[in-house]
Amino acid sequence: MNIKSFDDLDITDPIMFGLVFSNKHIAQPFIEHLLDIKIDHLETPIPEAVLSYDAEHKGVRYDVFARETNENGETIRSFDLEMQMVDTKELPQRARYYQSVGDGVALSKGGHYTGLKEQYIIFLCPMDIFGRGFPAYHFENRAFEDFNITLNDLTYKNYYIFTRYKDFTDPVVKAYMKYFATRNVDSRETENINNQVSYYKADTLIRNKYMTFEYDLHESKEEGRAEGRVEERREIAAAMLADGDSVEKVVRISKLTEAEVLAIKANLAN
Repeated sequence: MNIKSFDDLDITDPIMFGLVFSNKHIAQPFIEHLLDIKIDHLETPIPEAVLSYDAEHKGVRYDVFARETNENGETIRSFDLEMQMVDTKELPQRARYYQSVGDGVALSKGGHYTGLKEQYIIFLCPMDIFGRGFPAYHFENRAFEDFNITLNDLTYKNYYIFTRYKDFTDPVVKAYMKYFATRNVDSRETENINNQVSYYKADTLIRNKYMTFEYDLHESKEEGRAEGRVEERREIAAAMLADGDSVEKVVRISKLTEAEVLAIKANLAN
């Protein structure tokens, strides 16, 4: 994972995307225009939201997670927004798992299957992972025998290829996609996004948090590399000892301490 400097962050960086779209005045009109729906009440979106329905299963980290609720605080629809700049070759499977975890969290509270609400998994990508040249791909479960028959399980997985912004017919959605692709501001909505990016880049607290994150990640990488080098030396030492080389020679070649080499030798003898 390459970490950009704070000054180079833009809306396509997941961290900045999560910060910006955690604002309701940004996220709500975006979702409404993208899905052609009207949201009654959107709870404050959560950046880098982590969901897991129990300790035994792998959790997921959403770039932005948001819920539409009614006057009683009950979920009507949920939305997962993902800024995905790299084709990891498993995005369809990831969408499947994201959906399942969201459902698991909902049912873990004792709900019934009929209580599962509409759920949208939304990927924003520069690349066309399906290779068919469409600006967007909308998936829902339908009968193979008759595509007019939907399963009506209320789950939707959508992929928007923002580099194909010229092919979007809705002018507001086109402006959003063009902004993601070029950073050009062509609408009130994208101006709001751009202003929010500028706001966060001028925020000293956010800058310091990011720099701390960057430093911690660098340190963890360095520790990982160092541990990897030590492990390689241990493997070399074990191979040499297995071949009958003396402890002194193994210490000299592997750069391990005599105590470490003796421990490896004792382990081989057991």
